[in-house]
Amino acid sequence: MSAPVVHQGTVVAQGLNGPQGVYVSADGTVWIADSGTGGPGTFTTPGGPGSAEPTTNSYGDTARLVRVSPSGVMTDVAMLPSVAGAEGAEGASRVMELGGKLYITSGHWAADSSIERLPKTAALLRLDGSSTTEIANLWTFEKANDPDKQGADSHPYGLAAGPDSQLWVTDAGGNDLLRVDPMTGAITLVTVFDNLPNANPGPGVPPSSQAVPTGIAFLNDGAAYVSLLPGFPFTPGSSKVVRVASDGSKTDYATGLTMTTDLRTGPDGNLYAVELGQFGEQGPAPGSGSVIRIKAGGIKETVLSGLDTPTSLAFNGNGDAFITVGGAAAPGTGQVRRWDKLTNKAAITPSSLAQ
Repeated sequence: MSAPVVHQGTVVAQGLNGPQGVYVSADGTVWIADSGTGGPGTFTTPGGPGSAEPTTNSYGDTARLVRVSPSGVMTDVAMLPSVAGAEGAEGASRVMELGGKLYITSGHWAADSSIERLPKTAALLRLDGSSTTEIANLWTFEKANDPDKQGADSHPYGLAAGPDSQLWVTDAGGNDLLRVDPMTGAITLVTVFDNLPNANPGPGVPPSSQAVPTGIAFLNDGAAYVSLLPGFPFTPGSSKVVRVASDGSKTDYATGLTMTTDLRTGPDGNLYAVELGQFGEQGPAPGSGSVIRIKAGGIKETVLSGLDTPTSLAFNGNGDAFITVGGAAAPGTGQVRRWDKLTNKAAITPSSLAQ
């Protein structure tokens, strides 16, 4: 058995169930999107490759939007739908602020489910007091259009407030980038991400993998920058960051990344990418996650390593980084930790440890 990972940094929140997103308000409040643990309801989806037996999934309102006050008080603000299956639970993904309102990407849904879509699943939500309102049903858009032509599958994941005062959403299931009007909920397709070739296809390894867009951020040039986490076999170095121009055209910005789950712009003007870890036979290896600083021109340098399945990060104005860890670990073990002045931290040399 692997030894438990000992994180550095300062604990901000703990007892989380697969935390996927974190955001820091101007007043220092930390907001966390939590996956949950499923629930009492059940439905089925087809089994995995070679299996004739369907997979039973559970669902219930166990995902959470969590608030941590500047004084450190942790409060569940709203409960959201969570679906738990063979590969873990999926619920709230990311949280972002626009125009004084908080918005959350929520849930994953596909056409092969045995029941109709659960409310507030595969959707963009707005926080209204202690409840949420569905402002955009991304599943309906995906089912009607299937932009990547690989079957209806919607997993709204990455979320950013664009320079156009619109909400930009990466759909990790639909392999596309969408723009949502926060006032009307109207959805516009920005671009589709094509499958990426696998370096060594063969038995059990397809010739290509879905792109799976995850994080999204903006730089001063007004373009969107999107991280891609290609699917199985999760080859080291196969992730990348793509620049998406206003007309939807795409160019590679930074390559050679691994299992990139989030992308944020730091107060220093650089991009920061979160790498979940190195994938092995048992999934992501404990303590193999990292944070990569991406400078102008796509130049990469590691600033944190030794993290256990990190999934998201956010900055405050001082350059302190808040990172969700344990995002793919056992329920109840997830945390948010803070690294002070990460934007000032020098790159790690091969012999350095996370500080």
